[in-house]
Amino acid sequence: MSRYLVLEGPDGCGKSTQARALCEWLGGLGHRVLHVREPGSTPVGEALRQLLLSPRTGELQPVAEALLFSAARAQLVADVIAPAVRAGTTVVAERCWLSTVVYQGIAPGRGGGDALDVEWLLDLTRRVHGPVLPDAIFVLDVPPALAAARRQARAGDRFEARGDGYHDRVRAGFLRAAAGEVRAAVVDSAWPFPSVQASLRALVGRLLP
Repeated sequence: MSRYLVLEGPDGCGKSTQARALCEWLGGLGHRVLHVREPGSTPVGEALRQLLLSPRTGELQPVAEALLFSAARAQLVADVIAPAVRAGTTVVAERCWLSTVVYQGIAPGRGGGDALDVEWLLDLTRRVHGPVLPDAIFVLDVPPALAAARRQARAGDRFEARGDGYHDRVRAGFLRAAAGEVRAAVVDSAWPFPSVQASLRALVGRLLP
């Protein structure tokens, strides 16, 4: 029996490393597992990822960002996620529509003046996903100062380069979005890596046959 699982949260919360470890654990249990990322994991998605995250792109209107992220998501769901789920593979994804709700709806880069209507964003993503929706969304919550310290070891993208006030809004946005999403559970990601992974495995274990 397949599952579609998502790891979400602010930049620096540990999504990628936790997703890789979760996939290794699921594989060890005998599950067929596919690890994907948004935007990305298709040729179109990877091209849009480079455009959207590159500092050279500069500022984009939130509506342009939302449509480009949604275009990448549409290809990923149709070409990769839906076929994998139908084939009985468990999909572990980094990010989903919750990021679009937060980054373009609740906490856009220019301080909120250009925020998009959340209901409009939810309608857009429902059209993108169709019937293929995550079974669970795990929002990795981490204080902005700790997330910033974790990001220091890598080159920052267009979103990560924004100021502290922005990252404060993003964290608050994820907590707000998670509270309104029945599929979402918040996981404290400030703990050491093994503790966070253990929490994720316990939550995922409840969903496995």
